[in-house]
Parts: sequence; structure tokens; C-alpha cells
Amino acid sequence: MELRDATSMRALAHPVRWALLEALGVEGTATAARCAELLGETQANCSFHLRQLAKYGLVEEAGSTDRRARPWRLTSVDQNWSEFQDDEEASMAAAELTRVFLDREASRMQAYVRTSREHEPQWRQAAGMSSAMTWLTAEELAELNRQVNELQRKYLARMTEPTLRPPGARRVRLFAAGYPVPDAPHVER
Repeated sequence: MELRDATSMRALAHPVRWALLEALGVEGTATAARCAELLGETQANCSFHLRQLAKYGLVEEAGSTDRRARPWRLTSVDQNWSEFQDDEEASMAAAELTRVFLDREASRMQAYVRTSREHEPQWRQAAGMSSAMTWLTAEELAELNRQVNELQRKYLARMTEPTLRPPGARRVRLFAAGYPVPDAPHVER
């Protein structure tokens, strides 16, 4: 699902909403009550944010025979957006969505580093992070990013289709980024 308008990007630029998308990705379908258990949030808060996500087409009601239960499911396991937008409002919303997304990814990577010793040796050895600096044209960078995204998408169906998961498979977070850097060396503070 490609997010193109400012309102849908602003709707997703909230940490609880990202967490809800991930919870539904893991659970398949879940009620606000189940999401509250998973996220440590209140049921009312989860219900509100699920309705907001539904308003912009990111989740939908899954339907139930139980009138008291209101399960939700993702409409897509792949959300993407571009910071290159036609209008300033959409550009600002895309930048904020990217900031929230990157904050979440950085926190997850840091949490993994803090707890990596708790994982079995084969998983610690299989996990990895890499960084490289090189010279590319804009076209080459776009192609590299397209190839990485294509490689990741090869495995996305496993999120919603458990029968595609091979024995021994675990949930794994994949993250990649390619972007231009300033000409002068930069030191993070």
C-alpha cells in the first residue's frame, strides 16, 4: 500500500498505530482487547487508534459471528511512502512519518543489541547489520533500493500465510536504507 496523501501519512505517524499494525501482522486478526494486552495499552486507546487506521484504509474489520468481538486485520502487510511529494503539506507529513518510522527502527535495533545474548548462538550468528559508503548516481541508488525492496518482499507473504513458514522460522525484522550523505564528514552528537 503506497501512502500518498498527507492525511493518511499523518494517521500512521504515531507510535501506537505502528505497534497496532505490527500486532495485527503477527496475530492475523485481533480485537482491541487483544491488542491492548499485546501493547500494554488500554482497550479504549487501541480501539480509537484502530478506527483511525481503518479510516485511512490501513486496517479493516475482519468480521465475527460474536457480536461482542470486533476483530481487525491488516489491509496490506507492506506500507510505503515517498518523501518526494507534489505539495508541501504531503512532504511535511512524509518527513514526520519517516521520523517516527526511523525512531521505531532504531529503538528496535538497540533493543536487539542489548538482548542479543539471550538468543541462541545460531540466531546471533545469522543476525547482522552492515554499513557501507560508496559513490552512486541517483539512478544507481534508486535501482539498489528497488532490488533490496524486491528481495524483502519475497518473504512478506509468510507474515499472513503461516503454511509458507519453513520449520524453525522465527519472526525477523528487516530494515535497509540507502541515502545521500553530506560531502563533509559528519560526526553524530
